[in-house]
Amino acid sequence: MYGADQQGMTLLDLLVTVAIGILLLTIASLSWTPVAEAFQASAVQSNLQRAFTLARSAAVHENTVVTLCPVTVDGKCTSDWSNPVVVFLDAKNLKEIEADEHVIQHVALVRTGELIPSKSGAGPRRYFQFNSDGTSKGSIGNLTWCPPSGEAKRANHVRINFGGRLIWSRDTNGDGIVEDASGNNIACE
Repeated sequence: MYGADQQGMTLLDLLVTVAIGILLLTIASLSWTPVAEAFQASAVQSNLQRAFTLARSAAVHENTVVTLCPVTVDGKCTSDWSNPVVVFLDAKNLKEIEADEHVIQHVALVRTGELIPSKSGAGPRRYFQFNSDGTSKGSIGNLTWCPPSGEAKRANHVRINFGGRLIWSRDTNGDGIVEDASGNNIACE
């Protein structure tokens, strides 16, 4: 039989404890999102910087055109920047991998969020290229990284100029959102 000095938790005690725990975890995860996305933004910026620096220096070192682009399974550049991104020698300017020995490196640009390219002609930009002198081969443009939350205040935006250099956008008007080359806030849609 159960005595008056019985110790332990009742089912109600357990349910209240679990409910409080879930509430605290929810609050903690909501306040953690901005911090996690700030780290992700920094990682994306570093990955982009390394990939473009690699492509540009490889073009100079190999004295040929080098392409950086997301590729399809058959090695052709695509406008879908969620695909694997490859830096490769592209002497014939085909914008596709001719042979495995032309691949310089597979690069992981983004683990979470979305990489949005600028428009090029009728659709999104498929590739960036560098000449043997390190300049951009007619492929200036930009890439915007949007975090999983879609919050533009935690996004990154980079422009590639004719000199082949990356220019990281800044928040010049103090509203917390970086601006594009025209001075407009970037948008994550």
